[in-house]
Amino acid sequence: MRKRWIREKFGFFEKNAQSLSSKPKIWIHAVSVGEVVAVSGMIKKLSNKYEIILSTVTDTGQRVAQNRFKDHNVQIIYMPFDIPFVINKTLKHFMPVALILTETELWPNLIRVASKKIPVILANGRISDKSFKGYRKVKFFIKPLLKKFTLLCVQEQQYKEKFLNLGAEQQKIHITGNMKFDIELKPIHFTWEKSIPKPVIIAGSTHEPEEEIVLDSFLNLDIPGTLIIVPRHPERFDVVEKTIKSKLNNNLLFFRLSEINPHQDLPYSSEKFSMIILVDQMGILGSLYRICHIAIIGGSFIPHGGQNPLEPAYWSKPIVCGPHMHNFPFIEEFLNQKACIMTDKDSLSQVLKELIENSELRQTMGERAYQLFLSKSGATEKTLKLLQRIIP
Repeated sequence: MRKRWIREKFGFFEKNAQSLSSKPKIWIHAVSVGEVVAVSGMIKKLSNKYEIILSTVTDTGQRVAQNRFKDHNVQIIYMPFDIPFVINKTLKHFMPVALILTETELWPNLIRVASKKIPVILANGRISDKSFKGYRKVKFFIKPLLKKFTLLCVQEQQYKEKFLNLGAEQQKIHITGNMKFDIELKPIHFTWEKSIPKPVIIAGSTHEPEEEIVLDSFLNLDIPGTLIIVPRHPERFDVVEKTIKSKLNNNLLFFRLSEINPHQDLPYSSEKFSMIILVDQMGILGSLYRICHIAIIGGSFIPHGGQNPLEPAYWSKPIVCGPHMHNFPFIEEFLNQKACIMTDKDSLSQVLKELIENSELRQTMGERAYQLFLSKSGATEKTLKLLQRIIP
């Protein structure tokens, strides 16, 4: 992995990587897991007509991409260094007919070099408040960069206004919605899911020290049930296991998902038992939410900005998040429609207890979350229609 990373960062690719088919190529860049997941629908549909060169920055992005697109016409590479000669080398090697950047990926040299040869497009675009403040300070630098885009597809009106403020051209900007609402999740069925203690709570995409926050809140409930913890980063699996084991008692069982036989029930001898399952596999969280009664959104109990709440909404699950969800401004609609509860770490246990005891509230919240999910879908199709006008 590291040798390939070094080669590709400098624009050196395997000779047999030059062409997987005779189809024209599109280079799509999605920095990590979230961006890969968001544009998956677009990539799969484009791969019917084009060969896709998909670049990511992170190793986890690579793994998720390889798993998602193993049956599609997609070649996955590491994003080369943003140096003109490296970018030129990469463009010459693959000869794409278009470059599509996702969300907030403004790579100056990549944009400058590529725009001289092919259309450069932003898909699912957004600018956080923090990034916007930084960009405004260097508007003299950002404005000519934005003018090199052929098309800017942004998620919401507020992002359109930010891009215009930074100097983007009005006629190039289109509000297409958020592709993260267009997810399609396949259910994963395990034999053991029927036998684990109920209710089931899933804490998804957690960061340090959220595992301990969720664990303490779960243990304070003093109610039998199952807590499934899914850390955001695989390199933390062992550390999270140690945290869990430090809190085990005689009425608490622990399993790593990779150690469970998917075709057997999990043995536990009393309804008094509770269970902790550590998910040490990538790419299955979205599908796992199907089996939970309550979904807790990771990255929201620390100043990270939250993780994607749309996957549990897809399965009509009640959503609980922390106070830090600024990466997902649409969470305000979920809160206003009472499809989500926002709380802090000190009140998390009480919120969970109320939801566990009130099945009607859980069902109502889940239905509202799903209706919001449906009302915002369609961004992928809107984007594809705009791309048809530009990409040969």
